[in-house]
Order: sequence, then structure tokens, then C-alpha cells
Amino acid sequence: MKVLFFSRDYTPHDYRFLKAIAEIGHECYYLRLEDRGQRLERRKLPDSVHVINWKWGKSPRDPVNDPYVISDLKTIWNEIRPDVIHTGPLPDVSWLAARAGLHPHAAMSWGFDLMHDIEISDAMRQTTAFALQNADWFLGDCYVERDTAASLGLNPAHATIFPWGIDLQKLTRKKSLLRGEFVQDDDFVLISLRTMEPNYNVATIVKGFLLAAQNVSSLKLLLLGDGSQKAMLQQMASSAPEEIQKRIFWIGRKKNDELKDYYCASDLYLSASITDGTSVSLLEAMAFEVPVLVSAIPGNLEWVTADETGLLFEPNNEQMLAEKILFCYENRGKLNSMIKNARKMIEEKADWEKNKFQLTTAYEQAIAVSKQRGFSR
Repeated sequence: MKVLFFSRDYTPHDYRFLKAIAEIGHECYYLRLEDRGQRLERRKLPDSVHVINWKWGKSPRDPVNDPYVISDLKTIWNEIRPDVIHTGPLPDVSWLAARAGLHPHAAMSWGFDLMHDIEISDAMRQTTAFALQNADWFLGDCYVERDTAASLGLNPAHATIFPWGIDLQKLTRKKSLLRGEFVQDDDFVLISLRTMEPNYNVATIVKGFLLAAQNVSSLKLLLLGDGSQKAMLQQMASSAPEEIQKRIFWIGRKKNDELKDYYCASDLYLSASITDGTSVSLLEAMAFEVPVLVSAIPGNLEWVTADETGLLFEPNNEQMLAEKILFCYENRGKLNSMIKNARKMIEEKADWEKNKFQLTTAYEQAIAVSKQRGFSR
């Protein structure tokens, strides 16, 4: 099958899907809408992926140019003649493909588009609804995305829901080689890997840690990642006594293959997102047998059952987070059952090597629905 993969930028998730599409055996073409200069993914594209060189995708998108982008999309479609176009995020990329009238069209949510963007912008809600109503099939990584999409006009029967998943063979816990660089053997290490942007609410993580750290001197916090709120977060941390400030490690962004040792160095994974689909870092933490403590939002609740596969706290409630951190510290020996339950669940539901084949099924469904709707390639 010839697949045109049209995405916003080039991120680890883009790499994951492009690699999977090629590995499954499809002929894959990659079209990039913009380049914001963030270099979120440093790995080279898989060799078998055909990169489409067009006028766009070399700088941030300017909506003023959308009519020209749509025109060029039609031209590329007619030149390549793909069997299906796979697009996302929904408000811009999928909308552009829908405006171009491209079919068969499999539109994919990236989580933040349905969980956040449509709530803060009427324009994004409208373009997302248009994309969903005109796409032939929907891809999402959790059921809350499907239900939200249905509220905007998607036929919920025209959806494939599958976790983007993880490579379980590579994610097994081993002794950390770098733990000694940051902490002592008896320290209790917390880790956050979320991007420092408003959606992921790392501020609650910092606030919760500052509260808990007043009670236990062996608590340490590893903050991986970067983002527009980093300076604000560092300013927030600077209000704490110097002794507590020294227990926060600003690691920055790391390559994917470097993350394993940080997971293995940690005793508790934290996420305070206020909106999310299925978090890959949450799944990775569970695979590495790190106990998880996350905000009780719908995307997380599809994976975390309180006291069975992890622990939960109310979104934006740093006091509750601090209390749960202290509970985990004081009861670390009692977390083993949750760790084992979580790992078992991940093995059953989140194995990317199995889940990726659902892409082919989704493409076939998109083609079938497109024919039913009277569209021709």
C-alpha cells in the first residue's frame, strides 16, 4: 500500500509512525507542514521513507499561506497517487487535507488537539470538527479521544483506538549506571519527563516536590525535558531554601536511547498533566517497573487504577501530590504489587510491535469507507 504521511513537524512520534509504516511493508511518503526549529527528534528518517521536498515545511506555518498549501497538496496527491493519506494533528494538518478534498483519509489525533486545543480556541474547534467530519477514518490512542471526536461529528464506528505503545523488548529494568552521579543509595528519586509547556503542568510537580521535600531530606527530583516554561519553573524553585533547591536536577532534553538509565535510576514517576491522551512516558515508566503517581485525568485513568496499577491525585492539587509522594516514600516496600500489575498490563495492551499492525487495518477501513461515500482516488 502507498501511504502519504502528512504531519505538522518532525518529532519522536513522527519517527515512530514512519518507521512502523515502512516496517509493515507499505511504501511511505513523508510530508511535513512546518519546521519550528525545535529539533524535537534527532534521529534520521528511516531509509525507506520517501521525503517529499516542497515549498512548505521549512519554517513555521503561516495560515495566510493555507490556500497555496491546499493547492500544493492537491498537486502532490495527483503526482504520487497514494492509496491513503494519514494526517495529524487534527486542527491544522488534517484540516488542510480535508480542505483539499483528499480521500481516502485517515485522520489521527495527537491527544493535545482534542484534549486541549479545541477548548482554548473556537477556530481550532471548528477546523477540528471539519477535519473529523470529512475524514474517512479516525485514529486515536485512547477512548476519551474517540468520544470527544464523536461530539464534533465523527461517526464513532469509524475509529481505530490503539495505544501508540512502546518497544517492550528494550524496556526492562536494570541497575542504573548514573544514579550515583545524582543521589545516594538511600535517596528516594522522583522523575518527571514531561515537556515544560502549560498542557503538562510541570509547575504542579515542582510545587508538590517543594512541599514534600520540607519533610524528607532524601527526596530528589529529576526534571528531564525543556520548554517555554523552564525559566518560570526555575524561578519558582528558587523561592525554596537552598538545601532543597540543590535536590532538584534540571537534566534537560535527552535522546530516546539515553532515557532508559534515568528511568532505572528513579523510584517514582510523576506526571501532573491537565490534559493528555495516552502518555508514552507513563507506559515506559510502567514497563521499567517504576511506580507511577499521576493526575486523575481521563487519558491517565485508562491506564492507572488507583492502588492497582498506580496512584492518582487531583489535577492542579500540589498539596495532594506532596502527600502522595510522602506516602510512596514511607511505603515503598508496599508498591511492588502495583509495579507487577502495571508491567503485566503493559505487556498485554501496549506492545508497539503488535499494535502497529492496526495501522494497516485502519488504512483498509479508510479506503472502504471512502468508496462507500462515493470518493475515488
